[in-house]
Amino acid sequence: MNIGIDIDGVLTDIHDFNRRHAPPFFKRKFNREVVDESPYNIRDIFDCTQEEFLAYWKKYLLKYTTLEPARKGAKSAVRQLMTDGHSICIISKRVFSWRQDILGKLMRFLVRSWLRRNGIRWHEIVFCDNDITDSKRAVCQEKKVDVMVDDDAENIYAVAPIAKVICFDTSYNRDCEGENITRAYNWDEVYSLITEIANET
Repeated sequence: MNIGIDIDGVLTDIHDFNRRHAPPFFKRKFNREVVDESPYNIRDIFDCTQEEFLAYWKKYLLKYTTLEPARKGAKSAVRQLMTDGHSICIISKRVFSWRQDILGKLMRFLVRSWLRRNGIRWHEIVFCDNDITDSKRAVCQEKKVDVMVDDDAENIYAVAPIAKVICFDTSYNRDCEGENITRAYNWDEVYSLITEIANET
């Protein structure tokens, strides 16, 4: 089968990264407290301005993209999926990565370097425009993805009409459910679910 795998929130725990770094940053620099801890987007968590949001990521983006480790079990699960004969396509809307300029090239380099350092193997990587809501759906159609693993409800609902989606559980997607959507709480469960789907087909 063709398996699509997201990076931020699936191969990494971006919510945990933000939980560790954002509160002291916004408190110290902008005197802002957490407004709502559950959303995916920092802007919603702190009800901050675009300028404040950019200031946070200007300070922490390089640290996140280079030093944040892969989720526990991701490396072994992805390798086992490849051993089982599945095709692995990393499909990401990582900020800047789709751009055709020096910033885009740098981000694509950082993504590939991070994947190699963390032992995550793949057959193909596709970088989607993060300004287009359903850009992952178009990629999944083009690549004939059978199962997509994602954490962002917007992406999950966009892809579910055309492929099975495994929703990687986080606090910000607990309400995400529907036809073709199955929830996994860790990478062992992701592997088991994909194996079940493969056996059914």
